[in-house]
Amino acid sequence: MSSEPPVETFADGDLFVGMPEERRRLLTRQLHPAEYGAGHIFYAPEDPADRVFVLERGRVRLYKLSPEGRALTLMVLEPPAIFGDMALAEPARHDSFAETMVGSRVGTLGREALRDLLSVNPALALQLMAVLSRRLRAMERKLADIAFKSVPQRLAGVLLSLVADGAGAGDGAPAVLRYTHQQLAEMIGSYRETVTKAIGEFREAGLIRVEEDAIYLTDVPRLRAIIGR
Repeated sequence: MSSEPPVETFADGDLFVGMPEERRRLLTRQLHPAEYGAGHIFYAPEDPADRVFVLERGRVRLYKLSPEGRALTLMVLEPPAIFGDMALAEPARHDSFAETMVGSRVGTLGREALRDLLSVNPALALQLMAVLSRRLRAMERKLADIAFKSVPQRLAGVLLSLVADGAGAGDGAPAVLRYTHQQLAEMIGSYRETVTKAIGEFREAGLIRVEEDAIYLTDVPRLRAIIGR
């Protein structure tokens, strides 16, 4: 069985690796990075897609809303990452929301500037194609999870995939930076009340420990067993 996480957190690595230093400096000047507070929405469905965004610091989620207003988080982006890739097509409009989850630093690059960059950097074009391919596979896994896995299985999977690099408790338990029950529900396609119940069951079973700043995974082997890994 695949050992890949069930989706959620993406960092694209250095998309611009191998680019000549002069072009990297030019790109940095073109990005015009700015600071955004939590809850800033960069675009919504049907907004024109005329630029891409580069996440330099913070966390951004991509999500959709049902007609009833229920949110489904497609993925969470961590730096470095690119989003708004619908701008690669023309004419194009966005089909999801992009919103900061915490204070973030994000740069922007217009469609024509991106196309010029890709035309003179074939390796960058291939790297971008690889990023989009990974995200497509992630979306396919997410759909399969929602269709075929129980809420505890999906919750265990997303907690394992959200473990923060280098974060942990003194007893060695890996940590997930604290998300609200509503945010976790939106990540796994469930309801807040259902996730709250599952988290309570995980705590009672000794699988996790919830503190003010983080969720600590106190029994990773059993969490992996829940999702069949």
